[in-house]
This record gives sequence, structure tokens and C-alpha cells, in this order.
Amino acid sequence: MEKETLYSLLILAPLGGLLLGFLLGWGVRRSDDSKFQAESDNLRLTNRELSQDIARTEQELSRQKEIATKIPMVVKKLSGRVSPEAIPAIAVRFVKDFFHASQVGYFAPVGKEGMYTLVEGIGFPEGWKGTIHLGVDEGILGMALQSRVIATREGYLTSRLAWPAGIRSLEKNGVSPDLVAPVAMDGKIRGALVVGLSIIDIGKETTFVSMIADLIGNAYKQTTEIESVEYSASIDPLTKLFTRGHFAQRFEVEIRRAKNYAHPLSVLLIDIDHFKNINDTYGHAAGYLILMKLGEILRKSIRSSDLPARFGGEEFVVMMTSATKEQAYTSADNLRKIVESTEFRIPGQESPLTVTVSGGVSTYPADGGTTTDLLRMADESLYEAKQSGRNRIALRKELGLDGKPLPPGNGLPGEEPLRR
Repeated sequence: MEKETLYSLLILAPLGGLLLGFLLGWGVRRSDDSKFQAESDNLRLTNRELSQDIARTEQELSRQKEIATKIPMVVKKLSGRVSPEAIPAIAVRFVKDFFHASQVGYFAPVGKEGMYTLVEGIGFPEGWKGTIHLGVDEGILGMALQSRVIATREGYLTSRLAWPAGIRSLEKNGVSPDLVAPVAMDGKIRGALVVGLSIIDIGKETTFVSMIADLIGNAYKQTTEIESVEYSASIDPLTKLFTRGHFAQRFEVEIRRAKNYAHPLSVLLIDIDHFKNINDTYGHAAGYLILMKLGEILRKSIRSSDLPARFGGEEFVVMMTSATKEQAYTSADNLRKIVESTEFRIPGQESPLTVTVSGGVSTYPADGGTTTDLLRMADESLYEAKQSGRNRIALRKELGLDGKPLPPGNGLPGEEPLRR
């Protein structure tokens, strides 16, 4: 029995060894597989994280490239010569493109104090432009304008109790912007830039928003200063009327407009009668006072659409837009009568002086199609007024078929003054 048992054990021992070896090998392989699986999982996770980092880096690099390309463009545009009316449109288009936003608007003060309206916008309700009235003490717009800093949506949500959204707020009118940036010029709020529905995390780019708002403010300041300098250069310092050079530029523009729209355009040349005698008798100081007073009379007596200028010395010119020959004559003769009835008080003189003027009128297209023609015809009419006795307005003489001047009674006003 013992022999059989020993025999069995001897037979089973190798099998047990094989089984044990298999189990040990399987356990080692299973351990290696688990280790490999864990390592593979770690590698996949690391690879995913690296891919995400690469994508973020590529996105950041792309954004930085976009910033480096577009910022100089808007700086150049807003630093150049641009009219105040064009600034909001330039700003809105740039901000929409730069921040990939679907809603951008420029709001400016309107009417009574404390109200703002949409001047230029994209993505806002139809009919808002120039009609919507928003308060400066409500919602995110009020927060930005009152605090004079950029207000983001996140910042507003934490402070909304201090800036409730009333009926005159953006929020109550269905607009919840990403941010609002105030635009200032010389310390005074000029407007507000409202940006919404941006696919960029605009809250992280408030530095660029602030820079753009500053550029807009500087553009307003620059164009205001340029206009002020140009206006000063175009004004005669003595009479406060426009200079001859400025008049010539405007005259060319208006004659083109008259041609394009088939409108009449008239010109009046006037000259102070016996001005040399005034200077010789009372001195040049008296002459200067008369020129100044005549400039004032012209500014107050003509239509707001007319352009008065000092043509040279004691000669003045008035461009009358959309005025027929008859209308121009009536206006010119009324002006003549005002000058005739005005008392010119001269220091040191007990009695005031009286002054008269003579004038000539020409009209497009009857008297010429160019500025040169019209001025020459007006000058010829002025000469006729001087030759006819002064203190009168003359029209260009109408010629008959025989080339001779038509007799009085041709229907034009002014026949009687010409015969005085």
C-alpha cells in the first residue's frame, strides 16, 4: 500500500510541478499584463493631456497672431484723418471682427442729461439706432459709465444690487452684454462700447478692450483738434468771416453739387462805397471797426445755408445755395438796406458814420457754369452798380437777340434800383 502511494506521488509530482509552474507563469503574465495595461492607460492619458495642451497652445498662438495683426490696423485707422461721424462705425466693425462677437454697439449721450442712445451697432434690435434711450444709472451700462471702468458680466452679477436693471437698462430691453467699456475724451465720457455674444473669453482680454476704448477717445480728440485748427485757419481774424481760400474750396464743391442736382446757385459780391475816403478822413482804426461791423451784419443777416467770406480789402462775397437770381437779388438788396440804416460809431467821433455798399449778383447756370465765370459776372455786375451811382445791387444785364441790353421791365426784380 505504501509502495502504491509512493508510486502515485512520484507520478503526480511532475504534474503538480507543471501545474504550479503554469500557475506561477500565469500569475506573472497576469501581473505583467496589468502593469502594461496601467502603463498604457497612463500613456493614453498623458497623450490626451499633451494633445489638449498642444491644441490650447496652437489656439493661443493663433490668437496672439491675430492680435499682432489686427491691433496695428485699428491703431493706424483711428490715428489717421477721420471724421467724428465715422469713428463709431470704424470702432464697431473692428470690435466685432477682433472679438468674434455677434453684438457690438456704440452708445452716445443724447438729449437731456443722463440718457444714451445707440449711434452705431450690429446685432441689436431693429429700430434702436437713435431711438432707444438708456439711463446712465441703471444696469451694466450705468455701472461702467458711473465707475468709468470696464464692466464685465461677471463683475456686474456680483454688483447688480448696486446697479439694478430698471426699465431704461440694456438688460430690461433684452440685451445682456459680455462687457461695457466707457469711452472718454479729456476726462469727459464721450460714449460707451457694448460687446456681447463673443466666442472669445473676452473677460480675459479687458486690456485690449481698454486700449481700443482709449484709441476711440484719442481719435475723437485728434479730429476735434484738427477741425478746430482748420476752422481757425479758415476764419478772417478781423471780420470773423471765412477767408477767400476757404470760400474758393467750398464754392467748387457747391458748384459741382448744383450741376449734379440741377439746382441754382447764386453769388453776391459787395464792396463798401468810398472806403478809401473813410480811411483817409477818420483813420485806419475807423476802417477796421467798419469792416468788423459789416462782418457782424453779414453773419446775422444771411441764411444759415449761405457762406459769407471776406474776399479782400473792403470787398465781401456771399455764396447763396439753391437761390435763383430773383431770390439772390432780394436777399442782397435787403442786406444793402440794413447796412445803409446802420450807425457805425467810431471812438472820438461825436456823430456815428453811415456807410453804403454796392453789389453784383450772378447765378448758375444762366451766368456761367464755373466758379470763375460766376465770379467774373458778379464782378462785372458790381462794377455796373458802382458806375450807376453806388448804394445799389446790380444784376447781369440781359441781352436781346440784337446783342443789346434789354429795356427795363423784363420781369426781373431790381430794375427800379438800377435806375435810381
